[in-house]
Amino acid sequence: MQMDREHVTALIKRQTDMTVQTGPFAGMRLSDDISWGDGDLAPKLLGTYEQELHPFIAHIAPRRYGAIVDIGCAEGYYAVGAARLFPGTKIYAFDTDQRALHALHENLGLNGVAGEVEPGGTCTAETLLYLAEKHGSLLVICDCEGYEISLFARADTQSAVQHALRHSDLIIECHDFLNPLCTALCLATFAATHLVENVYSGGRNPNAFPFLSGLSDFWRWMAVYERRPCLMNWLLCQSRQALAGQIGKTEVLC
Repeated sequence: MQMDREHVTALIKRQTDMTVQTGPFAGMRLSDDISWGDGDLAPKLLGTYEQELHPFIAHIAPRRYGAIVDIGCAEGYYAVGAARLFPGTKIYAFDTDQRALHALHENLGLNGVAGEVEPGGTCTAETLLYLAEKHGSLLVICDCEGYEISLFARADTQSAVQHALRHSDLIIECHDFLNPLCTALCLATFAATHLVENVYSGGRNPNAFPFLSGLSDFWRWMAVYERRPCLMNWLLCQSRQALAGQIGKTEVLC
C-alpha cells in the first residue's frame, strides 16, 4: 500500500507542478519538505484535503480578523493558505516540531508571504488570551492531536478563554479517538458564545481529476486518502456577537 501511495503522490506532484489545484487555496505552491508521514501531499495538491471545511472557509473569507492563529500548523498548509486568503492580516503559526517549522519556512518562501506569518513553538491557553487581547477578533485554526482540551477546556482557564474569544471564529479538529471528551468539552466552552456546527468527514471524488483517469480504482482513491484513524469531526464556531453585528449592519444598509 505504501508503494502505491508513493507512486500516486509522485504522479500528482508531476501533474500539478506542486501547485494546489482546487479549493480555497487553489494556486498555492507546496514544497515536498514534510514533517510527518507523507504530509498528505497528494490530497493537498489536489485540493481535496479536509474538503469538509471548504464551505466554511469560503463563508468566512470576506471577513477581516485582527489576526489568524494556526495551532499545529505542520508544514503550513493553512497558515500559508490564510496568508493568501487574508492578505495583510497578521498570522501566528505554532508547532512544537522543529521539522514542521522548517517546512513551514519553505512554503512561506515559495508563496512570498514570509513577512505575514510569525512562526512559534507551543501555544497555550494563556497565549490565546494574550493574542485575543492584543488583536481582538481572531480566526483560530486548531489541529493539535488532543491538546485542544488544554487550550479551550482547561478548568482554570475555560471561562477566561470563552470570554476572550467571544468575538473570534474557530475551526477545531476534535481528536475524540485520543480523548473521547474532546468534542463535548470544547462544545461546552463555546456553545453559549458561538454558533457551532459539528461537521464530520465526508466523501471525496478522485474522478474529478482527468490525469488520474488511467489509474485503477484503488490507486485513484489512494490519491485522496488522508489516513484518518476513525470518522473525524470538526467544530466550526462563529462568534454570535460578530454575527449579530453583521446582521445589524445589513439592516441599516437596507
